[in-house]
Amino acid sequence: KKDGGDAATGDIVVFFDCHVAPQKGWADSFLRLIGENYRRIVVPVITDLDVGTWQQKGGNRGQAKCYLTWDADFKWFESEDRYVPVLSGGLLGISRRWWNETGGYDEQMVGWGGENLDQSLRSWLCGGEIVIAKDAFVAHMWRVPSDPRTKAHYRVKAGAAAANRMRAAVAWFGEFSEKLRQFPALQADRKAWSGGPWYGDIDNILSIKRNLKCRSFAWFMHRFKNVYEDAGLIPPETFGLRASATGECLTYMGYPGTSPDGKGKAVLRRCDPDDDRQKWHIANRDATKPGQPCCSGLRAWNTDQCLAGAGDAAKGSARTFVCDVSGRTAEQAWSLDAEGQLRRRGGGFMSSSCLEADNHGVLKVQGCRGGGGLSAAPHWSKFSASEPVETRLYRQALGGDSAIR
Repeated sequence: KKDGGDAATGDIVVFFDCHVAPQKGWADSFLRLIGENYRRIVVPVITDLDVGTWQQKGGNRGQAKCYLTWDADFKWFESEDRYVPVLSGGLLGISRRWWNETGGYDEQMVGWGGENLDQSLRSWLCGGEIVIAKDAFVAHMWRVPSDPRTKAHYRVKAGAAAANRMRAAVAWFGEFSEKLRQFPALQADRKAWSGGPWYGDIDNILSIKRNLKCRSFAWFMHRFKNVYEDAGLIPPETFGLRASATGECLTYMGYPGTSPDGKGKAVLRRCDPDDDRQKWHIANRDATKPGQPCCSGLRAWNTDQCLAGAGDAAKGSARTFVCDVSGRTAEQAWSLDAEGQLRRRGGGFMSSSCLEADNHGVLKVQGCRGGGGLSAAPHWSKFSASEPVETRLYRQALGGDSAIR
């Protein structure tokens, strides 16, 4: 991809995966939008591909936007505007002039992954933008383990994607790189045999950053405050959730970072202020309020998982799945109310549903106690609340740089 972009001679360079079917007319909006602003990257709406017919299926319903998570990964989300914080991958158009000015792709990245993060931050922080072409559709083949036709016929060097992600994150996060140490899988402090960082020298990216006088990562988060502030990625505090029935705390049972299968569970364990898997924070925009501010759900800190009620009744756990930062998923509308209830908001019967623990530590959803002017005994309380490092750094950046606000 890097070689192809550098060799291009046309005014506009387009990158598509090989397993896609661009729909008729896709190029018209690419040409128009990039023609309006040469520093603009354009992405299509990505729809589903029928592998058997190589035709688009499901109509024009699709997705185009991603946001960047603290573990240098990306997640799909939806919002009303046309701006894209982070590219999903290799479906995009860019002017050759902007490609050359920003240095294209990092020549030290190998294999697959991470280039979308780097290119997104290069563009936004260095004076460009990324938008959706809402009338351009590209049908994409998704990898499905049960369908051998979608199996990849290539191999990526072990660790290549993680190294690529780290190169992008360390280069562009700036002082927020401190956050990467909270994800053991990224091995932020590991050294190569030569004594340098295991992901290689990033001076080639930093030179672009200096030459183009690029903005800070705090500027990027403030530019997309609808995600980082309003959806709780920069939470005011993290806290434990202690059950009054047992004195134990709700504990997410996965690892920090992205859940491998998109879901998880939480159980009660002895409270430990040093256990990061017991830290939660408010998350997901509140779609019921004007402006959709923060927040309508609860997220396990340093993960992509939000509380979604009770899980397996036989095991007495709570369940989680990937956070919908738009706040449109009713199953994730859980909050700790002033009466100490973990309450799910909704219409009708579900407006009175609460997550409770019995004396044996079994978690279950049932009708909330109290109501009708009666107070319920608190079932949950906050434990060991504190300001996380990302919030401290963001607060300091906002206070010291008027150009961000």
